[in-house]
Amino acid sequence: MARNKFFQIPKEKEEPTVQEDPNAHFKNKYLLAHFENVNHLEKNLKRLPAVEEFFFLQTWNSFNAFTFIPFVAKNLKVRSLFASTYSISRRVITALIELHTAGMIDEITLLISDSMIKRNPTTIDMLLSVAAAHANLKVLFGWNHSKVCLLRTNDDHFIIEGSGNWAENAQMEQYTFANSKGLFDFRMELFAPEKARHFAENGSLRAVSPLAPEGGINV
Repeated sequence: MARNKFFQIPKEKEEPTVQEDPNAHFKNKYLLAHFENVNHLEKNLKRLPAVEEFFFLQTWNSFNAFTFIPFVAKNLKVRSLFASTYSISRRVITALIELHTAGMIDEITLLISDSMIKRNPTTIDMLLSVAAAHANLKVLFGWNHSKVCLLRTNDDHFIIEGSGNWAENAQMEQYTFANSKGLFDFRMELFAPEKARHFAENGSLRAVSPLAPEGGINV
């Protein structure tokens, strides 16, 4: 990502309820590696976007889109996180739960392609089990190929979207990193429950009834 002389780190207006060194919370090597990646990201992108500010970014070397999540959570308490992706790994699931358990993210909603139910049933079983154990983790499945991550803090509405997956092989990719309530609300339409075809409930995969009323799920 290109350096920009206008990128300066301001004093933060809110602090997450964590220790000064967030790495001290975690044992997961995947998450620790991404906190290390945050250190590299901060060298180029030295602050979060201000309200109604949009950063247009591109990468030339290996970069994982997941790194944006600890980049925000390290600086601000995340009240809710919404993420849509074609697929998700067990390492990402574990890392998200650790961030939630550490108090850095209050609520998590995931929208995943329902093709993954057949492509990777082992990961789906793990995800269903984790969702059953954490009331603030909601999982939806649909005909999805979008790659959008929304993070709401006390005062900000961050959006990360682009071509990169949560995978280590991502190299030449483009991203938009924005802070805009209007765009946040627009992208939230992706996560409308009535657009899902399956959802996680009590450790099981439930199909959405075709007779579901608009705006809700009928089981």
